[in-house]
Amino acid sequence: MPRTDSQYRHLQNELARAETYDQWFAAAEALDDAEGLLDWREAPGSDLLHEKLIREHLYAMRHHREKGDVAALNRVLQESLYRHLGELSNPELYAVARTGTTKLATEFLDEVENAMNFICDHPMPGVSESHKLTLFQEAERVFGRPALMLSGGAAFGIYHIGVARALWEQGLLPEVIAGSSMGAIVAGGVCTRNNQELERLFYEPGYIHREAFRWLEPGQIWHRRHLMDPEQLLHHIRTNVGGMSFREAAEHSGRTLNISVSPTRTRQKPRLLNALASPEVTVSSAVLASCAVPGIYPPVMLLARDDGGSQNAEKPYMGTERWIDGSVHGDLPLLRMARLNNVNRTIVSQANPHVLPFINHHERTGARASLKQATTSVLKAQVATSLQISRNVWSRSLLQPLLDQAHSLTTQPYLGDINIQFPAQPGLYREVLANPDEQALAMYIRMGGQATWPRIPMIRDQTRISRIFANCITRLQSKIRQQ
Repeated sequence: MPRTDSQYRHLQNELARAETYDQWFAAAEALDDAEGLLDWREAPGSDLLHEKLIREHLYAMRHHREKGDVAALNRVLQESLYRHLGELSNPELYAVARTGTTKLATEFLDEVENAMNFICDHPMPGVSESHKLTLFQEAERVFGRPALMLSGGAAFGIYHIGVARALWEQGLLPEVIAGSSMGAIVAGGVCTRNNQELERLFYEPGYIHREAFRWLEPGQIWHRRHLMDPEQLLHHIRTNVGGMSFREAAEHSGRTLNISVSPTRTRQKPRLLNALASPEVTVSSAVLASCAVPGIYPPVMLLARDDGGSQNAEKPYMGTERWIDGSVHGDLPLLRMARLNNVNRTIVSQANPHVLPFINHHERTGARASLKQATTSVLKAQVATSLQISRNVWSRSLLQPLLDQAHSLTTQPYLGDINIQFPAQPGLYREVLANPDEQALAMYIRMGGQATWPRIPMIRDQTRISRIFANCITRLQSKIRQQ
């Protein structure tokens, strides 16, 4: 039965007021039903998918699984994944209904999961369990894994906590997490905690240290040439992140932390610090460097564990280099993440105040959104070209570092495969460099969750195969240990 306008507005209000994902999903499902979108989801096919070929592979996998033919199942599974992953990753599949994609895509992913679990749990002729484990591990390396990338954003970046919590509640928080600037503080806080400690971070936010920003006196600003107290920021970071190295954080949490820092020297390159590339660097010094916005904080020297000293002794790491805000040259270090962490799907939580006005049309459709996209693309190209010309003209001047930074801010990517955007409100911009009180902290975290919930169906589907790989490998390792 068609719903009245008042009923429709009521459902929209329920969606906006939802306090949990379950509440949001119930309202979203009712809205999808009212708009006929559940019928679209239940339709047998879609023009966004190669229905005939997908069904052919789906039935073949089911046939070989029911016959118990592991070898044939493995062959058709590999072909199916290779041929259909591109179209199943199409974001248009998730741009129609709020609650998910078509029944055909879900059926295919269900059968892929059944096939992978069957191969994992049943003997393969001539293949030992150890060899099977190796095959799964090699296949996982080829396939890749997802990563959560947290942008800078000053106080807006607090909302990343809500994003991470929403993913964690649904069992979707990736093991690989990267952060720049304020995103580095949140990433560090998540990746230095095990699951029990994460629960406290997510559900007892009152114990989070909130005093990150402290303005210097006018005389100190003139003398130091920056606006805020780096010691206060370091205290904030150490209170929330602790004193671990990247290696210690990975061993304690089981997650891979990645922190992006930018160089001050023209010929130095941006770095992605993690347990693989810089295991003994301290997380707190890396986060401090990633937060060092030029003019607001001074450049930072990285610190590392001193193997010859006490457990907490530190020494300079690349002592002649100084580093600044990771957002300057690599807010989202997509290529470096892919190379170092074998990432195949990026979930980006974007909160940079200077970026939000130019990407808030990204998920929208229609003439107005298309016009804005065209306008911002032309503007961005013109600014980038002007800055490139200026860099060439002033290449030997004192302005070169500033021009390099401005050019990088203009040309670097700010979006990934799946994007969760801070819902910027003009009135909040005056609070971007303010320490939040408990009420503001709760507001930012709530906004993070609400921004994440509409992406949950897409994230769940597009990271599903990676999670199945991880689960199968864990089961095989446990089986081999018990032999």
